[in-house]
Amino acid sequence: MVQMRKWRPLLDLDADGAGQKASYRKIVDGLANAIRSGRLEPGAALPGTRELADILDVNRKTVILAYEEAIIKGWLVSEPRRGTFVNALFADHTTTSANMVQSKRTAGISESEAFAPDFLAPALPPYFDDLYVPAVRAGRTRETMYFDNGAPDHRLLPQAVLHRYYRNAMKAAFKSSWVKYGNLESAAQLRTALAEMLRATRGLTAGASNICLTQGTQMALHLAAGALIRPGDVVLVERLSYPPAWAIFRALGAQIEVIDVDSDGCRVDQIETLCLKKPVRLIYLTPHHQFPTTVSLRADRRQKLLALAQQHGFTIIEEDYDHEYHFEGRPYLPLASDAGQRSVIYIGSLSKLLGSSFRCGFIVAPENLIEALGKNQLLISTHGDAVMQKMLADLIANGELRKHLRRAAKLYRARKDALMQSLHARFGERITLRNPEGGLALWVTFREDIDVDAMMRRAADEQLFVRSGRQFSPLDQPVNGLRLGFASMTPDELAQAVGRLHEASRRQA
Repeated sequence: MVQMRKWRPLLDLDADGAGQKASYRKIVDGLANAIRSGRLEPGAALPGTRELADILDVNRKTVILAYEEAIIKGWLVSEPRRGTFVNALFADHTTTSANMVQSKRTAGISESEAFAPDFLAPALPPYFDDLYVPAVRAGRTRETMYFDNGAPDHRLLPQAVLHRYYRNAMKAAFKSSWVKYGNLESAAQLRTALAEMLRATRGLTAGASNICLTQGTQMALHLAAGALIRPGDVVLVERLSYPPAWAIFRALGAQIEVIDVDSDGCRVDQIETLCLKKPVRLIYLTPHHQFPTTVSLRADRRQKLLALAQQHGFTIIEEDYDHEYHFEGRPYLPLASDAGQRSVIYIGSLSKLLGSSFRCGFIVAPENLIEALGKNQLLISTHGDAVMQKMLADLIANGELRKHLRRAAKLYRARKDALMQSLHARFGERITLRNPEGGLALWVTFREDIDVDAMMRRAADEQLFVRSGRQFSPLDQPVNGLRLGFASMTPDELAQAVGRLHEASRRQA
């Protein structure tokens, strides 16, 4: 690690005059410049927020905000229980064209944005997931609140049940030497349990041989996309969508094109128009509850989309991240459940049931593709967590996950209603808010006289952290909306968080 006393000159914070306190934007620019020039090497560890605040003589919140923005822009990554590091992806990208940088400076782009490599802009960190905003969590206090993307409440987990099932799985592991040699049987049991669950709840005609297990959704996305995309391929994503997805596609060399989303889901007519102009390799969608806007893709558009995929030969990656939670009417079945389709790769996880600490994602696809994905996966990891796989298989097979879902869903519906009531009471006609059919988050758009980005910055002063709607834009366009997760807070906590957000909106003037 760089010696502590060298951090201020390393970040060049005294360039505009010694003794001036650094703003968080200046710290971000200093980090970007140091990484771009090679003075901060890929993988280098950064000091904690409290330590750096002491070194730079600034408020700790300033460093927290700087780390958060640097992570969002892809300069830094944060790893649980380890710390914050320079993004290792810069190993092959430590130099940038001076002419390109100068042209971006002329256009009024800040230092950190000017030096950002195209494949990372506006890429997000590997841990952009539910409850985890690394820099924010590093500086949390008891007073800190955070609107996540729609994570479940870990306080509702049946702890006694989980302890019992994990103990039983651990006993089985020691008895049969899984701990020493790993275990393929536990993975087979989990695939079988998942296949039965997916057939019963989502109409998928999948067997164990159609499922590839992964350590979370992002690994599933990377494996599936890596098997399909070649540099230069055209990939379609929605104008607002899940940031790690399009970061992965760009890293694989894809050409990203965006399609609009309205109240009935993605604009399938625009997909058809794009297909007539250029060959489309893949489209990534979250049709059940569109991320981040929560709208569901209308039935006629679903059928048109499947017909277009067959006609033009593109593949659909369907991520069904929160199918379990549906509050209005009957849920749509996945695109992958259509009996006649041959073009859909289905991705899901158990994180919305058990939380992001239970890293169980899965891919459902034809057997030949699953075999290819399995071979590619062996290049990353030879075995999954056999004990965890055994535990999850038993929880599914014995109906424990289903019981937990029924209990939690009732509370989450009440929390959704509580958040909607609080937002209407505080903001009134200054917001547009639709009641989602399901999921664990609301999408709120604000009247034009409210600057959402400015409101977010002021909310941080109130110890409330919210992701900017702009972070969901593949084109890095301003978005006057926010995705507000409601499941991980009680009604009283939600009312308090909305109060802080409202206070931040009043302080903009």
